[in-house]
Amino acid sequence: MVAETEPSNIETQFLLEALQRGQRTDGRGIYDYRTLKITGGSTPGLVTVQLGQTRVMARVSCTVTRPYPDRPTEGIVQFNAELSSLCAPHVDHTLRSQEVTVTRMLERVLRQSRAIDTEALCIVAGHKVWTLRVDVHILDHAGNLVDAAAIAAICALRRFRRPDVTVDGETAVIHDVRDRNPVPLSIHHTPVCVSFAFFGAGELMVLDPSLLEEQARVSWFTVTLNAHKEVCALNKAGGVPLTHEQIKRCVQIAVAKVDEINEKIQDAVNV
Repeated sequence: MVAETEPSNIETQFLLEALQRGQRTDGRGIYDYRTLKITGGSTPGLVTVQLGQTRVMARVSCTVTRPYPDRPTEGIVQFNAELSSLCAPHVDHTLRSQEVTVTRMLERVLRQSRAIDTEALCIVAGHKVWTLRVDVHILDHAGNLVDAAAIAAICALRRFRRPDVTVDGETAVIHDVRDRNPVPLSIHHTPVCVSFAFFGAGELMVLDPSLLEEQARVSWFTVTLNAHKEVCALNKAGGVPLTHEQIKRCVQIAVAKVDEINEKIQDAVNV
């Protein structure tokens, strides 16, 4: 799917007129989520997520490195999002900026919310820690990359297994996965992103925007909650301000959707 093609004025006008009637161009209701499918790969830490026609693959890997000097007892978690040539053969600066947006959202949602127990990644304080790298590859861009990427990343982390380690003083022995069972990561909670797009003067809103809706939106808002319905992050972008009532409404809708998404995440992780 070539994602950089901008919609015509007629397409945008048709979209806005449909939204004013409470209809969407893909037949969904205003607050309907597209079909979500999560598939685990043949190796731990590899997950593919399909949200409608949007497809994202996440892969987790680990290496032993030195910790940051100011955090000697904490491991490191790195995120990287990349648009595949399959997604857009002629990737331009707009799509590259979306890579940055997705990467920053993953850092905020998963690392800054303390979803991952980084202290459990310490091997020898001040000398050796595990560094996790989460690579998110966007295979098909049909809208709402943030939600799909966040689901893929947390599923990949929960399915990942690192090699077991034996520590004797400052000496660490990393065991081959063929000799000793690998160890799952310590995950405190599972953040889920639920995104909304706003149109016109901000009076029109949809859940889980398609690519066409993203291209016509004037602002967007992402609510991140965990399974306990705790708000982990709120992110607003775009020039049109949102009222308190609009934000409250978005959070209420997100709370209702989180249970459905978490159920599918649990099914994928427990396979």
